[in-house]
Amino acid sequence: MKKRSQIAEKYKWNLNDIFKCDEELNNNIEILKSYPEKLSAFKGKLGKIDKCLEFFKLCTEMSKVADKVNVFISLKLSEDLEDTKFLELSSVVSNIMKNISVSTSFEETELLGYGEKYINKLIKDVRFANYTLSLKNFLRNKEHILNEKEEILLSKAMKSLGGYSDVYDNIDTLDLKFENVVDSKNRKHEVNQHNYSELMESNDRTLRKNAYLSYLKGYHSLCNTISTNYIGSLEGDWFVADCYKFNSTLEMSLFGENINKNVYNKLIENVNKNLDLMHKFYLLKKKALKLPEFYYYDRSVKITNLNKKMSYEESFDTVIKAMSVLGNEYIEGLNLARNNRWIDVFPCEKKTTGGFCCNMYAPHPYILLNTVDDSRSIYTLAHELGHAMHGYLSAKNQPYETHDHTIFLAEIASTVNEVLLFKYLYNNATTKKEKLALLEKYLSNIFATIYVQSMYSEFEYYAHDLIEKGLPISKDLLNKKYKELNIKYYGKAVKMPKEDIGETWMRIPHFYRAFYVYKYATGMTSALNFAIKIMAGDKVALEKYLTFLKSGSSDYSINILRNAGVDLEQDESYNIMFNEIESALEEMKNLI
Repeated sequence: MKKRSQIAEKYKWNLNDIFKCDEELNNNIEILKSYPEKLSAFKGKLGKIDKCLEFFKLCTEMSKVADKVNVFISLKLSEDLEDTKFLELSSVVSNIMKNISVSTSFEETELLGYGEKYINKLIKDVRFANYTLSLKNFLRNKEHILNEKEEILLSKAMKSLGGYSDVYDNIDTLDLKFENVVDSKNRKHEVNQHNYSELMESNDRTLRKNAYLSYLKGYHSLCNTISTNYIGSLEGDWFVADCYKFNSTLEMSLFGENINKNVYNKLIENVNKNLDLMHKFYLLKKKALKLPEFYYYDRSVKITNLNKKMSYEESFDTVIKAMSVLGNEYIEGLNLARNNRWIDVFPCEKKTTGGFCCNMYAPHPYILLNTVDDSRSIYTLAHELGHAMHGYLSAKNQPYETHDHTIFLAEIASTVNEVLLFKYLYNNATTKKEKLALLEKYLSNIFATIYVQSMYSEFEYYAHDLIEKGLPISKDLLNKKYKELNIKYYGKAVKMPKEDIGETWMRIPHFYRAFYVYKYATGMTSALNFAIKIMAGDKVALEKYLTFLKSGSSDYSINILRNAGVDLEQDESYNIMFNEIESALEEMKNLI
């Protein structure tokens, strides 16, 4: 693998746009250190409108500095995971941010103490226009606000409560070991977290089965530790929810983004009514692969492999063509990202793996890739550019205070790009084999994002419910439930191995972020709604989508989405998605 110094500059992000030198970074860290004292000085003074406005503006000023410092350090560590200098700076800044959090812990309690009438007066004051949603949230939160001492105590406890995720990461990354396996020709293969997905896509069925059994055995060897850790995490979630006077962890999770429980219920209800679509998909795969029985470890193998090589430059050109349906302003943004070094393109020594987009108000978003010129990299590029354009267009059209969209909306723009890319590639495919490969990938992604994430969500609902109702909970109960859900979701199309698959819930890190996974499913549903209408030439839908991209957090997420034409509390949005799946399945059937 190349060293970073061997990568051409045009393929590395330009962090000088944030800080031009170490001195500038260090000066900003020193400025950040001054905020706890400055902010705490406003305690007891928020009852005066002018002072309250001054405090809000100071918080904005602090956040702008903190964003630049945190993003810069994070991106430098992404370049080199072992950079001691930035590891130490990260720790320093983390402590500063903790002090800032403590220094502002009086804010909600004090403002609510002045009464609803006072807060409504602030809302009507035009000088507070950028803080309207925050002020509304103070009123919305009033039943869940603790007194100052309780807030400080709980904020200190949160660091320990977040430790379950860290423990899991260490177990999963460092402690978990898998036995080597052999393929049908008795050749040895190592099994690890990095190559497991690749092994499960192998055309060698013996290798797939043995790799899967090795994976099961690895998690079984640490099942007591992992399950005990997860149960502790569940108890921690419920402790926080209970402290803040919520009836459940789900309620607390939804409340943060003002999402009605109907949204969550409507997703699970609709997916459960249409499980037969996923069953049909795997029956088609079984037929195409000519397997007498289709096992759990056969799910990832491809019907056909293209292994089409495409350079980064070719990929970017293709993405621009695919996104041309979104109009000139969107394409201008893509070219800005390409030509002004927003993107770190290629893998190199010590660089973090995978891909991500880091949105920031100023100077612009940054994207990390690890492009290897294969057919997957183009989808990663389109996906991360979707995140970047969402952030870029929101920052361009919103003030700092409302530029950053919520997690609930975060995966929509990226997924729209993936769908538009698929449509473009499929419409321009010249062979049956290419069309089938593209269609299988498209459907696999839909089922993995909507169906499997809904299954995960049902599992975590069950687990949290046991804790919250004071019912018995154990690894055996969790394993039994997870096995039942797998049987329900995959149906008779997929045969379960005799070895217990129940323990495979232990491989999902997102379970340590309670009720996060359902947002992938609602995000994909929303994205399909947008993309299908745009591809049909609906100009009103396109305009609404572009407005969505520019909205940031100027309103509650569900309102932004509804105004853009997607209502996740109604069956219609799900019907559009299921109709798309049915159509794609019929096309896949014809190709097979």
